[in-house]
Amino acid sequence: MSEATTIQNLSRQLASLIANIPIKGTHLSQEEWRRKPSPDKWSKKEILGHLIDSALNNLKRFIEIQFLLGTYQVVTYEQDHLVRVNRYQQQPIGHLLQMWASVNNQILSVWGNTKPEILSSPILLPDLKTKKTLKWLMQDYVDHMNYHLQQIFDYVDDWAMDWPYQVGVGKALQELEKVAPTRFVKLLEYGSMEVEIYVPVEEDFQQPHTRDELYVIISGYGTFQNGDIRHPFSPGDVLFVPAGVAHRFEEFTDDFKTWVIFYGPEGGEAH
Repeated sequence: MSEATTIQNLSRQLASLIANIPIKGTHLSQEEWRRKPSPDKWSKKEILGHLIDSALNNLKRFIEIQFLLGTYQVVTYEQDHLVRVNRYQQQPIGHLLQMWASVNNQILSVWGNTKPEILSSPILLPDLKTKKTLKWLMQDYVDHMNYHLQQIFDYVDDWAMDWPYQVGVGKALQELEKVAPTRFVKLLEYGSMEVEIYVPVEEDFQQPHTRDELYVIISGYGTFQNGDIRHPFSPGDVLFVPAGVAHRFEEFTDDFKTWVIFYGPEGGEAH
């Protein structure tokens, strides 16, 4: 996938959220927006306020990185402090939805003027050790947004029983966090089919599996070893591995994530 296509895909995802979230927001009552799970937890309204703070801080980053020579230093911000000082719990929800959409529309404008060749521009995270790129920062921004929007709108703890036919990347990553440091988690199951998300760190240690398997690459680039064959992969690729065949991902980028789909009988299907 070209860098220009990466910008287009992320922009389409963000534009879709901007078009739909303000409408979805009207389907929640004032009480649902204001209710806090516990005194030390954010309400849905405060989560949306946090996303506004995230948009404001990342807009500044997306602008500044385009004019900086060398590595861009990502500076953290006090999330709880900003939510409290901005008094999001006391603000009208219509105002917050409008503000969220407006700032993200400005991010879309900046992304639309971003030259593809600077997506590889280096950034240094607040720990002063981890190095990423502008492309990673853009993808992380969308993933972070999806994570919190799904907290607000779509899911409860037993979400898999309530709606067993769809799961987004944001929710999948949320479920993966619950089983850390394990790097995969099952998300959907129907008949012989099982769907997982898999996010290895630095190295892929998996062993051959007893059933046929498909990988659908969510993000990231690298090399895939499938038996005696090695070939590059990129986002959107579908990789098939017959049961029992040794395989692994190699030399993959830090943003690598993939869906994993197992199906059929033990030992694989006849062919």
